[in-house]
Amino acid sequence: MMLTRCTRACLLAAVAVTLLEVSGGAHSQAARGAGIDPAAAILAAHKSSDASYAKAVLSPFTAVAVQYFQPGQTIRLAVGPAGPAFGPSAAGTAQVDLTFEDGAFAVAPVPGASTRVAIAGGGGEVTGLPGTPVSGRRRLAAREILAVGRYFVEFVTAAGNGNARVFDPESPARKAYAGLKWFAPNLEWQVKARFVANPAPTPVTITTSRGLEREYFRVGTFEFVAEGKPLRLTALAGAAAPKPGDELFVAFRDATTGRETYEVGRYLFIPFRGADAAYVLDFNLATNPLCNYSPHYNCPIPLRENTLSVAIRAGEMTYPARHHD
Repeated sequence: MMLTRCTRACLLAAVAVTLLEVSGGAHSQAARGAGIDPAAAILAAHKSSDASYAKAVLSPFTAVAVQYFQPGQTIRLAVGPAGPAFGPSAAGTAQVDLTFEDGAFAVAPVPGASTRVAIAGGGGEVTGLPGTPVSGRRRLAAREILAVGRYFVEFVTAAGNGNARVFDPESPARKAYAGLKWFAPNLEWQVKARFVANPAPTPVTITTSRGLEREYFRVGTFEFVAEGKPLRLTALAGAAAPKPGDELFVAFRDATTGRETYEVGRYLFIPFRGADAAYVLDFNLATNPLCNYSPHYNCPIPLRENTLSVAIRAGEMTYPARHHD
């Protein structure tokens, strides 16, 4: 996929794992003794995340349109002087019919349209340009994207639905991008946590910012103490039995939500290390849902049980924000 949550989450999670392995789960003193400054590592991760968004061709800051599909549905995409548009009345110099069927997308260019197939590379890049011309109806493989004029179209499929998202490398949001807004590193918010596995993981349906639904599994909880209070957060996964290295999804709200931080909440992505492993929840690495940056994304809303009474002034703040503070 593009430079979205996954790329950034992997980068930030790698920092957390490195600190955990060096310090054995302790705060800064052990890490400093090993020659690693945890605050500097956090700042480096923040700067790397900012830089990745600045260079990515496919990112929330280049997204300009999105269309959701039901199985069997065909919708036309047209690109004209006013930009891309979906729907039966869409008009433009380049037109293509998109169909979502059997869990994948098929593309059929309208006669006379210039459409090419390229590949979505890592870090939000596009490879294989200018791409292979599409002369007839074609089923798209994983990671294949469309190049329509200066625009790129990426396709995301899920159980029962899919979406096509259009990106413009020359978008105003990309030109205005000046980096994200982060709290200063706060080592008090690197907290030791105990993972309590759910012996019988149950599916849970999460509502999204667009009123859609996504299914996860409640695989366990992280229990920890912060500001003298015992706290817990439910961890979700895409499978009932995550394997070591799989990603645990922790969406949460706290006392900063809707004020200093994004109104939907924030996310932590934690590599699963086993039920009996030592964990550190590093809230300095908490990030915003992609829908904070663009209306063309659809983000899971945190479970009500993951609302914390404490103010976590660590991690990412709301975007857009003043960047000269």
